[in-house]
Amino acid sequence: MTLFGVFFIIILAVIVIKLVQSRGGQPGPGQFRSRGSARRSTVPMRKPPEALGVPEGHPARSAAERLEASLSPDFEARVKDRVLKRTPSMREGEWQWQWFELKRYFLMCGVLRNVPMYSVRVDEVWHEMLMFTREYEQFCKQFCGATIHHAPHGADTRPEPGERAWFDWIYGELFLPVQVSGQLWGAFYRSPMPQELMRELEFGDPDELRGKRFNVRAAEQFGDLAATIDYLIGRGRQLTAVRHEPSYRADSDWTSTGLMTGMLSGMFFFSSYGPTEQFHDQMDQVREEEQRNGYSGCGGSVVVCSGDDNGGGDDSGSGGGDGGSSCSSGSGDGGGGGSSCGSGCGGSS
Repeated sequence: MTLFGVFFIIILAVIVIKLVQSRGGQPGPGQFRSRGSARRSTVPMRKPPEALGVPEGHPARSAAERLEASLSPDFEARVKDRVLKRTPSMREGEWQWQWFELKRYFLMCGVLRNVPMYSVRVDEVWHEMLMFTREYEQFCKQFCGATIHHAPHGADTRPEPGERAWFDWIYGELFLPVQVSGQLWGAFYRSPMPQELMRELEFGDPDELRGKRFNVRAAEQFGDLAATIDYLIGRGRQLTAVRHEPSYRADSDWTSTGLMTGMLSGMFFFSSYGPTEQFHDQMDQVREEEQRNGYSGCGGSVVVCSGDDNGGGDDSGSGGGDGGSSCSSGSGDGGGGGSSCGSGCGGSS
């Protein structure tokens, strides 16, 4: 055999080995592995974005940066160590995204009066974080001025769909979409916005709305949180007003019109018109259109269920467990509340 023939055989053997390894069923460092499942998803596990994915120029950007600066690397490492002792099979990418989504949740607590907890996995990290009482309280005070208290609920507690709709809207207004979010929180935009809440946003007194739904105590101490609340109230008024435009009422125009302002405007529009049972199908169509046009859908648009336990909430945002908080506790007018952790993508947790 010639030297060229030997060289060719070696190259061919290397290629075959690489192919076998790539199909061996083990997730690579950039893949998300669902705990408790033999099947793996192929969602790319890129590094979480800076400032929690809050866009530059957004009023909440500086609050997100302050939140991350308030968490020392040593504190994170100690929490991670406790989590890994309880879940030794957790991969680095899984830890990074669960920690990332917990920080996003804390930012929502700095803005809202009560925030339901819809993720079993994110809540598990929070539980371990609470073991470091002094460090945790110091972080909360640096970020929003008061301790973010964990509010337990019974196993049979089920949040109202309207609570999940409110959560989804605020989440979408604060953060750029990342694919992993839907795996941890459950599918987004599956619950229509309640009519009463939309009327509050459109016609309600802004001061009354702040006191009822937002974290006014934190806003009094931090200007960026106050500006974020004002931004959200303005956005809510804008979206509820735009839903009355004639073009939004034309069945033939809803797709192209909804894409002008994305999933959030579609959420408000389809919550206003048509039967509730059509809401899922209508939002799915908007999501598919956005994906075809190169937009990355938020949360539920890319949920990947790779087993019986993905740690998120179900499509309705309901579940059984514990969780929920407020950053304004200690004032007697907003500490605690919220709903329960979710139960996985149609499976059991």
